[in-house]
Amino acid sequence: MHRPLLPNASPVQKPRFLDSALDYLYPPSCLQCELSTDGGRLLCPDCVAAAARVRAPFCSRCGECYDGVIEGQFACANCRDLNFAFEFAEAALRNTAKNHELIVSYKYGKQRYLSGELARFCAEVIEQSPRFKSLASPILVPVPLHWRKQWQRGFNQAELLAQELSKLTGVPWQALLKRTRHTQTQTRLSRQQRAANLKDAFTARRIPEGFESVILIDDVFTTGSTAQACAQALKKPASQIENIVVLTALRG
Repeated sequence: MHRPLLPNASPVQKPRFLDSALDYLYPPSCLQCELSTDGGRLLCPDCVAAAARVRAPFCSRCGECYDGVIEGQFACANCRDLNFAFEFAEAALRNTAKNHELIVSYKYGKQRYLSGELARFCAEVIEQSPRFKSLASPILVPVPLHWRKQWQRGFNQAELLAQELSKLTGVPWQALLKRTRHTQTQTRLSRQQRAANLKDAFTARRIPEGFESVILIDDVFTTGSTAQACAQALKKPASQIENIVVLTALRG
């Protein structure tokens, strides 16, 4: 994977002695099992290991998980006939109760410090997935929030995720997308309603010179409507990019 670095792309590491001092003064405990952790981690090694990852078999286009044995790559019935503007989507975590709780705590509980833990799961995908490892000159681009929603929430969960993921992988990130319309929440909408809700809701800035691929970053992939709208914006002439893939923390 070829990675041209931006001037501000070098990871900034917190001195390890600070973690040790804070752990001594305020011994941390795992958010899921309450056992002790160290190194500033919010999940203990056992809970990290037990978190259900997305593993094959899964749809090669939308990342939908399947149980059982399916040989080779396949496209699921839900997206087989859809014309996505992105090449494929993969997620780090399956939608189990514990994984879903992490996302809810992060996104709606405003526990923004969970961005580092979720980014570690996403980093596993970038470092282990053959499709991500083969990407030429990638850049991380987070899905934006409308300014009103970001003001209400206090942060953009996708942007924090991209920042932490960049530190872990060395892949640069930039906020190249802008949300131009305030849209209703997608939670209770069908696929068709989601697509209509997000029509022309995003604009994109030109991709910086030297990058050939975009990794679109978000917290959850459900129907792909948000990723589709963002990819369409990125593919407009001003952006001049064709190879767009999607990476999320959770597969909804």
